[in-house]
Amino acid sequence: MSWYAVDALDEAFAEARDLLLPFDLGTWLRLAVITAFAGLSAPQTPTFSVEAPPDAVVEFAREFSVAEFVAAFALLGAVVLVVAAVVAAVGAVMEFVLVDVARSRDVRVAAPFRRWLGAGLRLLGFRLAVILAGLFAAALVVAPVAAALLLGQLVWLVVLVVTVPLAAVAGAASAVVSEFTTAFVVPLMVDDGVGVLAGWRRLWPEVRADWRQFGVYVLVKAVLLFGASLALGFAVAVVAVPFGLGGLFVGAVSPLGVLSLAVAAVVGLLAVGAVSVPTMTFLRYHSLTVLDRSAVPFSLR
Repeated sequence: MSWYAVDALDEAFAEARDLLLPFDLGTWLRLAVITAFAGLSAPQTPTFSVEAPPDAVVEFAREFSVAEFVAAFALLGAVVLVVAAVVAAVGAVMEFVLVDVARSRDVRVAAPFRRWLGAGLRLLGFRLAVILAGLFAAALVVAPVAAALLLGQLVWLVVLVVTVPLAAVAGAASAVVSEFTTAFVVPLMVDDGVGVLAGWRRLWPEVRADWRQFGVYVLVKAVLLFGASLALGFAVAVVAVPFGLGGLFVGAVSPLGVLSLAVAAVVGLLAVGAVSVPTMTFLRYHSLTVLDRSAVPFSLR
């Protein structure tokens, strides 16, 4: 038996190669912008903490009242939420832009972004619903533990026998729904101009009828994402981080501090982009090719 997800690997590689080569700086820069929002999650960056001396803590307590601290914390939280919402909205629209680019081979950002803005906002709303479902699944595990700790009654932990399996199933379902929405429903929305739910109505009968093929896709995609994470982590560890630390060191001991930091930042971004752009392009072509090979009414070209 032939598996779509396996057979699509060679075709996806060829499609990505044809889009990215011969090398064109403008094309790669535009794809870098698109994939930065629509692509893989950013790797975790190391955090550094500095211990403040006790007198600094006392000074802080004298400088700010509790009300001022709460207000500042609330303002910071609001800013973070607004920024996160804007990034999530742009990322949702860029999912459509990336599919548009992959199908048309016309790498543009502004015009496709305007065209798919409404669809992207609908996708964002659907993603928020999926996130809430995932949070509910997590609450099924957290709530009994919190009740046992707060009430001092370990009998609440017995509920975990039921809630943990339910949470695992709900979490896995949320992850699969999120992946299938991005990989398959978004292209169907681009193809027909329909909404998210209408796209799922087109996809779901084929997923249910050919569940083995889509199950293999999930396994292959997990392997591909793991390999992509390793490649991106390698680029960050070998190029981006050393150049970043080198830029900080040169900036501290040299009068050309700002210039050295700028150069280090550019080199680091280029290193990450050199990995993320072809990786994300290949991954998107892989899902599009799988959808093209399936019985779902869709054509890559």
